[in-house]
Amino acid sequence: MVPLRPATLGEGVGAWFSGRDVAAAPVPLGGAGNLAHRRPHRPADLAAARRAVGAATDTDPRRWHLLHQVHGAEVAVVDDWTPPGAELRGVDAAVTACVERPLVVQTADCVPVLLAAPGAVGVAHAGRAGVTVGVVAAAVAALRELAGATAPVRAVLGPAIGPCCYEVPADLRDAVVARLAAVGPAGIAEAPQVASRTSWSTPSLDLPTAVRAQLRAAGVEVTGSAAPCTHCDPDWFSHRRDPASGRQIGLVVRRADAGAGS
Repeated sequence: MVPLRPATLGEGVGAWFSGRDVAAAPVPLGGAGNLAHRRPHRPADLAAARRAVGAATDTDPRRWHLLHQVHGAEVAVVDDWTPPGAELRGVDAAVTACVERPLVVQTADCVPVLLAAPGAVGVAHAGRAGVTVGVVAAAVAALRELAGATAPVRAVLGPAIGPCCYEVPADLRDAVVARLAAVGPAGIAEAPQVASRTSWSTPSLDLPTAVRAQLRAAGVEVTGSAAPCTHCDPDWFSHRRDPASGRQIGLVVRRADAGAGS
């Protein structure tokens, strides 16, 4: 059984985050509940897990649009010309105004972001590199290209590694803070808060705070409670905790029976 946590983004939008099946018998690679085909896996298990998530979310896994993520800021637009279920290559965000075309982001420590505006939905994969090059702002801008420049946008963040566990060298932490504080689309007033310390008192970064700040700077309403730390909580996959870890997903879909984000 793949655990699912629903997220609220308004009428006409379905949104969920999957987790790790901690009750299942251990497997050598990937982990029970893994939904990523790019991890070492057992195809039958992967297909069964995706079918289970599809049934629970009323989506067809064959129509999921997964991202081939590269830690950049490129955004794919899924439209009527995009084949249903096509993998979106070389991007870390995607948006669509199409109904029943699920967008899927895969993570195991990076911040998964689900977005909705009237008539459109989106996803973003916000790791350290993506946050510093502006993937969050790019995803919001692309969503507003579909929904309108003044459209209200909502976002929810999924499980990600927290500052308690995301240890980095001090010079890297300082460079990220300086980049986030710089003038430009990635600039945020809260950048100094992104600098943090682990629970064992070494330098760290607070990526969820950075993402929330970038969303607020873009005029986005961030809903939901604080997401759990993937490294601390065994209910989630974490690459830092286990390099052979699988991936959980964030899934968002615009439903046919209502205007998304209304």
